[in-house]
Formats: sequence, structure tokens, C-alpha cells
Amino acid sequence: MIESYLTFIHNHLIVCLAVFITIIPLFLIFYRKANVDPSFYLLQIYLITKLIIDLIMFHYATQRTNNLVYYNLSIPLRYALLSGMIYYKIESVAYKKGIIYSIIGFLIFTIWDVFYSNSDIKDLHNHSMVAYATTVECLLMLFWVLAYFYEIIRMLKIPNLLTFPFFWVCSGLLLYYSSFIFIAPILHYTEKWENPLYIGFLDLVPYIFETLCLLFFSIGVWIFSTRYYAKQ
Repeated sequence: MIESYLTFIHNHLIVCLAVFITIIPLFLIFYRKANVDPSFYLLQIYLITKLIIDLIMFHYATQRTNNLVYYNLSIPLRYALLSGMIYYKIESVAYKKGIIYSIIGFLIFTIWDVFYSNSDIKDLHNHSMVAYATTVECLLMLFWVLAYFYEIIRMLKIPNLLTFPFFWVCSGLLLYYSSFIFIAPILHYTEKWENPLYIGFLDLVPYIFETLCLLFFSIGVWIFSTRYYAKQ
């Protein structure tokens, strides 16, 4: 089994890098005690669940078993946790309500999309990636991140954005979802277990930007200060 793991890592290095690099920001959250902040606590939960799901998918991929059902299940959870981070930072009451409603609505939409994309939901061997949920997730997350950036720039409460931890987190999200939105609409056709559509280097784009996003998370967590947080 270990040999199959090593072979898979060797053949899919960039894909696996996006899995194992998750450990860095997760370790830093505990080391810097950033989880005292509600937003970073949600980030901690997200990174833990991401790592668990990624490792499960990694294992099944090495066993040549369809693992797309785990990705589909992770989509509404990922959106709830990441948008929840912004919920705790953004001050607009209207935006806060919008985030709550969108989490509920997106969960319902994703469940519909899973059944729509898989006519035989019990056939896990031929389970397909959702057709629309990933694109909708990208649009929603880009909107919330840009709304948050607009708010902090308009209110001028942060003298230096580069020393503000959550700025780096949101920058990572903006970078990831800005790139992912161009790939997401075709993932339903490319990420199939049987007869997938190969698009060359574009297959690796989400993983490259996911790795960069995790590095931005790491920077944000590293400059986090519990002393600064206590003054807020």
C-alpha cells in the first residue's frame, strides 16, 4: 500500500502538494494560538476537514476507486466554513444576513445538483462531480471577499493591510477562486471516473492556486498576534 502511495505522489506531485501543504497553516494556527479569533477558528476547522477529506480521496485514488462523492460532500461544508470566516469580520448587518441565507440556500442547491448530476445516486462507481455548485461557490465567495475588501477600504480602520492577518487569508481566497471560476464550469466533464476529458495543464491550475492560497493562509496566521487580537 505504501508503494502505491509513493507511486501516486511521484506521478501527481502538484496534486499531492495541495494536500500535504495543508499541514503548514494548520500547524501555525495552533502554534500562534490564532484560533482565539472566531474567523481563524473556522479556518482551523476548515483545514482539518479539508485534510481529512483530501487524505480519504488520496487513499481511494491510489486504489483506483471513485472518490468524487467525497468532493461533492465537501463543497457545502467548505463554503459554510469559508464564508463563515467573513461573517465574523464583516460589519454590515445586511451582508451578515446574506451570508447566513446563502449558506442555507447553497446547501439546498448543492444537494439538488448532486442528484441532478447523478441520475443513479447509488452508483458510486460512476459518481460524477456536480455540474453547477462549484461555479456558484466561486461566484459567492468572490462576492463576499470583494465586499469585505470594499468595506475595510471604505472605513479606513486598518492603517497597514499587509500587517493585518485576515487580509492575507482573503487575498488567498481571492487568488484561488479567481482562477478556479474559469475551470469550475468544465470540471463536471473533465473530472469523470470513466472516460474523463483531458485538458492538459489546465487540470493542474486549481491545485497550483490552492497551494498558493494555503501559503497565503500561512502568512496570515504567522503574523497573527494574540496580543493584537486582545486589543481589538
